[in-house]
Amino acid sequence: MKKLLTFVLIVMLACLFLDKISGSGSDMHMQFNGDDVDGPLEWLFGLVFAGGGLLIAAIAVVCAAVITGVVLAGVGVVLIAVVALCVVLALALSTPVLLPLLIPVAIVWLIVSRKHKQAQARQHSL
Repeated sequence: MKKLLTFVLIVMLACLFLDKISGSGSDMHMQFNGDDVDGPLEWLFGLVFAGGGLLIAAIAVVCAAVITGVVLAGVGVVLIAVVALCVVLALALSTPVLLPLLIPVAIVWLIVSRKHKQAQARQHSL
């Protein structure tokens, strides 16, 4: 696919180049500082200036894409921080409501840790 795309691009550029060189049937006129540019260099000036415009447009599109990416990444980081802050705030506000649930959890945790300490003491005594 890459070879085909490269071939098509080269053929298109060759067609455009040959059309510009032949100049037959072309209504294109180039003016530089108000004077018409004629002669063998007219097509060269046309290609250089058209290519320069396309290069400037490509640079502008790349810069716009980079700036957009940076801005959206910054907004994403801010949104993640806001969501984390909301979760912490919700947990802080719900702590008095969760206290009756935390008491049985603390009792079970103490029993399990006590059994774990007894099992470790048995292993060290052997």
